[in-house]
Amino acid sequence: IGRGHLEPPKDRNQLANMRVIRRNLVYAVGLPPSVATEEQLRRPEYFGQYGKISKIVINRNHNGNGDPRRASASSYVTFAQKEDTLACILALDGFYVDGRNVRASYGTSKYCSAFIKNV
Repeated sequence: IGRGHLEPPKDRNQLANMRVIRRNLVYAVGLPPSVATEEQLRRPEYFGQYGKISKIVINRNHNGNGDPRRASASSYVTFAQKEDTLACILALDGFYVDGRNVRASYGTSKYCSAFIKNV
C-alpha cells in the first residue's frame, strides 16, 4: 500500500457514507446573493478568471435567519483543469466580497449508488 492510500473496503456498502474529494470542484460558501447566478459566477471578475468552467450549481437557501444583510449563497464550481481549481481556492478562500467572508475548499461527492451495488 502506497503512502496516503487506503486499501479499498472488501464490502462496497461501507462506501455509502464516505465522501470523495474532487480535485476539479470548488465548494464556496458565503457568496453574496447579488452574485449568486451562473451567469455572474462565470464572468472574469468571479470564477471565470481562474479557467474553463464545466459546470456551476448554486444553493441560494442561506437566508441569514431573516436578516437580509446576513443572507448568503453557496456554489459548486467544476473546472476543466484541476490546476485551475487549486488557483481558485487559494485566491478565494478568506476573500471578502461585498463585505462577506467567502470560504472556498475542494468539493466532495458521495460514491455512486450503482457503483456501491456493483451494478
